[in-house]
Amino acid sequence: MRAPGGRLAQVLGSSACFTGIAAALVYTVRGNWVDVAVLLLVGLGQVLAFVAFRGWPARLEVSAILLLAGISSAEQLYDAISWWDLMVHFLATYALVRLLWNRRLLGDGARGAAPLSRRLGWCLGVGLALAVVWEVMELLGYLLVTPEIHIPPLDTLTDILSGLAGAALCALRTRPS
Repeated sequence: MRAPGGRLAQVLGSSACFTGIAAALVYTVRGNWVDVAVLLLVGLGQVLAFVAFRGWPARLEVSAILLLAGISSAEQLYDAISWWDLMVHFLATYALVRLLWNRRLLGDGARGAAPLSRRLGWCLGVGLALAVVWEVMELLGYLLVTPEIHIPPLDTLTDILSGLAGAALCALRTRPS
């Protein structure tokens, strides 16, 4: 199935896959090296989205979500808006699981919908792994970079649960993109 829109939509949607790298350059000029590292990680995820998805809508969706997560960190939105952290964990885990689920569907040559139990099991397993890695990265950031990173146990638990909810949402999307 062909993605909606014309050639311009394809170019613009695919260009979004490089906005994290562009944002990292902006923060380099500002000299914010921690933010540069975070945005380069965003850029890596966006480039993977460029490779993983054939159509621009999925590329744009995943790239925008990952850029939102990176800019939110750089601009301290997690501290400014109480619920922002949970929303970003939900969306980013959804986006990353969707990226990996799409690769799996394309790799399997799957064209039909897998049973819901299989989709949920796979997506929740991958979502849990990603959420735990994210929390370990937050802990390492707290220990090695800045004590400003918020890591109390309840925050860690709610971040993981929010990520699992995003992974469950991904299980509802089964078609390769």
